[in-house]
Amino acid sequence: MGYALLALDTDPPRLVSCGLVEVARELSTAERLLAIATALDELIATNAPRALALERLYFNKNVKTAMSVAEARGVALLCGARAGLEVVEYTPQQVKQAVTGSGGADKKAVQKMLVHVLRLDAPLTQDNVADAVAIALTYAHGVRLAEAIGRATSGFAARSESTSLERVSSAKPRD
Repeated sequence: MGYALLALDTDPPRLVSCGLVEVARELSTAERLLAIATALDELIATNAPRALALERLYFNKNVKTAMSVAEARGVALLCGARAGLEVVEYTPQQVKQAVTGSGGADKKAVQKMLVHVLRLDAPLTQDNVADAVAIALTYAHGVRLAEAIGRATSGFAARSESTSLERVSSAKPRD
């Protein structure tokens, strides 16, 4: 399972950390899921993120792989909820759209854009890590958009209130 931590205090966001949650294949399913939970809990405790963003599970022809991914996602969802984080899920198309501008982009296009958008020194070569960084960047774009809309609408509300007050005061009868 890949993970990525972005700092949103700069433009573009700054990649703080990324990597893989490594789990030994010889462990039982329960032990692997426990190892994932322990690693995610540690990342959350150490870095105090404001949100956990995940890729929404999509149909996979390989049932065994789909089950493993679903189990790991369930653990991640639990860790995020237990820590009180905002939990957000994105479809693969939403991630591709946010990073490249096209929901039909392939993994290589996403990886290439991550280098440019985040001003990385080198491309991310591990697919799971690149996916995690792309998902985190999708969340960052959403946060920035919501902040911009909030600033724009709060200014609009203040202007509307001011305009309403002017209309009320201009309607006041003269002495």
